[in-house]
Amino acid sequence: MNRLRAIVPPTLAFAAIAFAAIAQNLHTHRQADDAARVLFVVALGLWLFALLTTVSAIGTRLNVASPATEKSRSASRAFVFSAFALAALTFLFSTGNEFNADNVLAWFLSIAVFLYAFWIPEKSWDAWLARLVSARKMFNAGIRISPTMLALVGVILVGVVFYYHDLDATPAEMTSDHAEKLLDVNDVVNGGLTPIFFERNTGREPLQFYLTAAFIKLTQHPIDHMSLKLITALMGVLVIPFTFLFARELFDDDVALFAALLIAISKWPLTIARMGLRFPFTPVFIAPTVYFLFRALKYGRRNDFLMAGLFLGIGLLGYNAFRLAPILVVAFIVWWWWTQRMTWAQTKTLIVNGALMFTLALFVVMPLARYMTERPEMVWYRAATRLLGEHQTTITGDPLEVFANNLVNAVLMFNWTSDAAWPNALPNDPALDYVSGGLFVLGVAYALYRLVRYRENAYAFILGGIVMMLLPSALALAFPNENPSVVRAGGAIPFVFIVVALPLAWWWRVARDALAEFRWGQVARVAVLVLLFALIARANYLRYFVDFDANYRRASWNSSEVAAVIRGFADSVGDVRQAWILLYPHWIDTRNVAINMHEIGWEQTLPSADAALAHANDPANKLYILHPNDQLNLTRLREIFPHAQERIFRAHTPGHDFIVFYVPGTVAPQQILQSK
Repeated sequence: MNRLRAIVPPTLAFAAIAFAAIAQNLHTHRQADDAARVLFVVALGLWLFALLTTVSAIGTRLNVASPATEKSRSASRAFVFSAFALAALTFLFSTGNEFNADNVLAWFLSIAVFLYAFWIPEKSWDAWLARLVSARKMFNAGIRISPTMLALVGVILVGVVFYYHDLDATPAEMTSDHAEKLLDVNDVVNGGLTPIFFERNTGREPLQFYLTAAFIKLTQHPIDHMSLKLITALMGVLVIPFTFLFARELFDDDVALFAALLIAISKWPLTIARMGLRFPFTPVFIAPTVYFLFRALKYGRRNDFLMAGLFLGIGLLGYNAFRLAPILVVAFIVWWWWTQRMTWAQTKTLIVNGALMFTLALFVVMPLARYMTERPEMVWYRAATRLLGEHQTTITGDPLEVFANNLVNAVLMFNWTSDAAWPNALPNDPALDYVSGGLFVLGVAYALYRLVRYRENAYAFILGGIVMMLLPSALALAFPNENPSVVRAGGAIPFVFIVVALPLAWWWRVARDALAEFRWGQVARVAVLVLLFALIARANYLRYFVDFDANYRRASWNSSEVAAVIRGFADSVGDVRQAWILLYPHWIDTRNVAINMHEIGWEQTLPSADAALAHANDPANKLYILHPNDQLNLTRLREIFPHAQERIFRAHTPGHDFIVFYVPGTVAPQQILQSK
């Protein structure tokens, strides 16, 4: 009887997970919302009953260690003065929005000297030598890796497969945003420009451009879509170990591993990382920032505060959604201070270390800070226009009501609402798959249960982090149609997947204890977990690599195919200077055609066919590309070149065909255009 009673909680919990997944599937894939709501209520009822019938809980590590008394080290006044002087020189030398030898040298030295001045060595030279000798003995005896670290390596490898699989083909085409970024990268690689803030396309922070430019310089990779995607996919992969480390500071290894694996296989982080834009630069720096922050708060070590400040500063150079991170850090510190009931001595230490953290972050962003004093309207343009509007666009209705609705919609983006922008997500498709979406609901319920009943603050930090990192999306008061945005809310990724991992980790723990006496109990437990992750992996793979890919191809224009036709013409009987694209409203971005041809700067466009009259007496072979519906210009070209050859290029994606109009010249004319 006791054995049967023991299996009730894990059985109820698994039933709750199953019902939540079915409910999510009904909403996401069948639009059966009423049935989905009923099943969600059933799932939550079973879940709460399971929680109340067992004392098992996920291990939390938030209060494992209290702040220790750190060995004091007085910073040398000379080094402190030098660090601030170098930071001041960085600010002075950064005028004119340009990185140069003077400000870069002063900038790097200011950071290095500041770290040297305030870093507290944790071990003496003798201790390091002893550790080196010990490591050598361990190496000779054979390196042993803990099962947890081995599992993490496996999770990262899974992530590498998902993030780099078929990267060249998915996503297939560039948007205008890609063109803007690659033109900036070209300015750095070939133009010799070194801006602090890239002003094209309303302005962008510099980190992605210099990482991409460095990659191109080192590898001689062409300036193309793939060069962007290779770097951003790497940023996506790095979120995996950083989230593991962060989760392990708050919870046990199971939560950390499950959260890392979920990020490795889930479509939301996968989509924003493979896009080739700056979106993954928010989660990849949020995760280490909060990881070192919680280490600093738990152990009171200054070095952890400094590392948090370093990542905080670097993150501010990545993507504008990260600008909420300093507020997040302040909120976490204040909540920690309030709940830990610190003494005055501990409070003073916290204030000093916190000030050093933010000072180092300021040193890291000093060149950008100088630019902000010169052109604040450029730095804040994107955020200000989303918040307050631009030109004739203003906030419609009561701002507080708009914000409240935005925040609700943003919170529901994980399993109910969706991003409406086709480059970011499928229409009416929540950020999480149907299994993870159901787990997220149960995870929030578990977090609230532990927070309300047991006052476990780890859950307050996780839930609060989600809300704070949704603000870049929810604050689009003037453009509520742009909310929710999975890219602006990318900073919530580490927090959200920790919440998704909570029900799995709790069930894993309860099932282990309940099935310990059954012969095949542990085998069944492992099989169920493998099944759940297999369903999650399959759902995300199909949703991204099949459904999202097809929708993206339908919505984006096939600049690569146009470029291939022009390049084929140039490599056979013509020249890129004898090929033109007839402009047509809301059609292809010709800059992307040039980039795909590896001919950045190629601008062979014609506003109308009348402009082709100037080519009538040119003896060279000529090529014109037209929109399939552009019959007016096609008729005019036929009049100008009555002996031309024309055909419809059948695109890979239906609805993206285009007209190829070939004009043989008087120099070795050839019949080069064959039906595809």
